[in-house]
Amino acid sequence: MSMNSKHILWADDEIDQLKPHIIFLEEKGYKVTAVNSGEDAIDECKRTASVDLVLIDEMMTGLDGLSTIAILKNNWPDIPIIMITKNEEEWLMEEAIGAHISNYLTKPVNPSQILMACKNIFDNKKITTDKNIQEFIKYFNNLSIEIENIKTMSDWYEVYNNICNWSIILSDIEDKNIINMLDEQKKTINNKFCKFVLDNYKGWINDTESSEDTPLLSHKVFNSILKPIISQKRQLIFIIIDCLRLDQWKMISKLLQPDYIIKEGFHTAILPTATPFARNALFSGMLPNTLKQEYPDLWKKMFYDNKLNGFEDILFDKLLLKNNFKQLKHKYLKISDFNNGKKFINKVNDYKNIDILNIVVNFVDILGHSRSESKVLSELIPNEGAYRKSIYNWFENSWLYEALAIFKNWDNVDIVITSDHGNTNINKPQLVKGDQATSMGIRYKYGRNLRVDNKHVLKINKPLDYNLPMFDINTEYIIAKDYTYFVYNNDYHKFVNMYKNTFQHGGISMDEMIVPLVHLQKK
Repeated sequence: MSMNSKHILWADDEIDQLKPHIIFLEEKGYKVTAVNSGEDAIDECKRTASVDLVLIDEMMTGLDGLSTIAILKNNWPDIPIIMITKNEEEWLMEEAIGAHISNYLTKPVNPSQILMACKNIFDNKKITTDKNIQEFIKYFNNLSIEIENIKTMSDWYEVYNNICNWSIILSDIEDKNIINMLDEQKKTINNKFCKFVLDNYKGWINDTESSEDTPLLSHKVFNSILKPIISQKRQLIFIIIDCLRLDQWKMISKLLQPDYIIKEGFHTAILPTATPFARNALFSGMLPNTLKQEYPDLWKKMFYDNKLNGFEDILFDKLLLKNNFKQLKHKYLKISDFNNGKKFINKVNDYKNIDILNIVVNFVDILGHSRSESKVLSELIPNEGAYRKSIYNWFENSWLYEALAIFKNWDNVDIVITSDHGNTNINKPQLVKGDQATSMGIRYKYGRNLRVDNKHVLKINKPLDYNLPMFDINTEYIIAKDYTYFVYNNDYHKFVNMYKNTFQHGGISMDEMIVPLVHLQKK
């Protein structure tokens, strides 16, 4: 059987009687998985991401064909479905077509009929794929001109948004040349993005008036987005999914579209794009050095007691007091695993009358770091497309999705979903030297006497100019550009191989800095 053979899932409660049909399809080069119930068909789609077509019997014991189709289409809308039925009644055909099936066949069917129906589906899919490829090539041929005219971060967001869309559209095609073209284009564009950030970032950080050209930075999210909701005396549920990228959000948002009005936007993560800096900025409404100056005791505990994000609830409480919201009831939750998520679901209605509910979700970040340390996970998640699908599968079965299904029934509630930063696939090792006090980051470092090839980094010799804290009078920062990561001389080759093609954050790239900022309201 060809490695590129199409995978057909066939669900029928009399599947044993269809063995000749299955053998016929397999002889024609198709891979066929046979199941005898709608429930098993759903489980198979959850288990594998490689189903190209579903054949399904209308009359099955347990979950019938139409009910199974509804679940399949809700969760995997792009998988074509052919329904097979004994019933020729008009109402059934209308329901089936309304469920967006690709075709239906009336029993009895012979193997040749099944083959022709499958071939028609795959030929149509090929036509669609070819059209998408043509549109993609056309788009990227014009993109170089568009990039030269970029003047603001909003322009970059539009470009990056389109790249994310194309990455999802093209993720399942078999033409490796097109995939390589997309990757190379993204690298070229990201290089120009880095130059744009280096030219403008210092001005953004020091723009106290927030001019038109200054993007919405991490520390301004509260005033610009959250405060207006709170001022309207609406309940706010603020969800921070640590390390979530824009393309990953676009995957999981498909599941929320039936229930929510979704307003998508973005904010720009501050540098370094790392949790201790960017997430503390979200909760405090302050840039890092301002936070150090206003709350020196908290800052010391963060960085010297290794409690980098241990005070987010306190920082948010102080932010509310500063904005005269001291009377409001608020709750902060950090949920790192499935068990704690289920505990939250079990008592979720206890939070129905809380004015502000802050929820930090750590799964995406944990998955990224775990992949870096596990050969098994590296093989299961070999690239960005697989990473997106893994996060989709997690979200679909998560306590968070369950919670959002509950929140849609609450009155007077607004939900804001964002992240503190994204992540990027690193592949350019860069030797760095520093003293023992140098921080351990893969994409950024602070310390003294940091030596590195400056063309690969933003080197900051005067941290205060970037509103970054100093640990002593000689503190420097280096922040990686593009897909660079830092490796010391000691065990150089070991760490080069350990971190190459892993997903990291802390540096300058579109993937890390352009962060989804989404406002949900129930329909």
